[in-house]
Amino acid sequence: MFDILFAYIFSIYGNEYGCKMIKKIDILGIQLDNYTVREAIMRVEAWYDNNMLNVIEMVSMQMLTESESDPVLKEVISSLDLAVIGEKGILQAAGVDTMQRIRETEENDFSDEFLKRVERNRKSVFIIGETQGAVDEFTQELREEYPKLVLAGAAATENCVGDLEGVINEMNAATPDVIISIIPSPGQEHFLVEHRDKINANLWYGIGGFEVHRKRSRIKGFFWNLIHRVRLKNSIEKYES
Repeated sequence: MFDILFAYIFSIYGNEYGCKMIKKIDILGIQLDNYTVREAIMRVEAWYDNNMLNVIEMVSMQMLTESESDPVLKEVISSLDLAVIGEKGILQAAGVDTMQRIRETEENDFSDEFLKRVERNRKSVFIIGETQGAVDEFTQELREEYPKLVLAGAAATENCVGDLEGVINEMNAATPDVIISIIPSPGQEHFLVEHRDKINANLWYGIGGFEVHRKRSRIKGFFWNLIHRVRLKNSIEKYES
């Protein structure tokens, strides 16, 4: 009850400076969500009972620039039920870089709170990745950070011979509440478009190339972050010209 009241008051009166926070931002013609972590989590909590697959993904600067030449990637980002801004460079490019949102994004608060809620509510998780090594590493990380998390299963697409029906069947047989994808973008978006209608789960959380460590969100360090920021800036200037 308190969470609902807080979110309602916040939506009316805005952030700590008394300014109403912009909830949607437009980057390269793509609408991204700019909810606070509290607001985003409240939306997610309501999706467990709607009997459909709701799609959440962390969005990076690289994903946005690559979407210009990849229509499938652009389609998926544009149609996300929740597009979680994963890098502060996106907030800065959109001119909505409040202290609160910068902090939440840098510290990866959404992923941490999301996984804590999944753990607390005993929701089951299935992990899908590109390589077995990546899946094993991520699974171990989750076990260390969230020891009570219910892990229903895991699969790597590299282990499939031919099509990916085996992965889909294994996933559905585990009857998970949440699917966490660590398939690097745009692979996870192409996988989702091709197989979404066959997936039986409540939530798809695509983190792609992001690392999910508590209070940490990095893709490939400062150098690559700078490159992607410059590319995004150039793409925006070209798009708006």
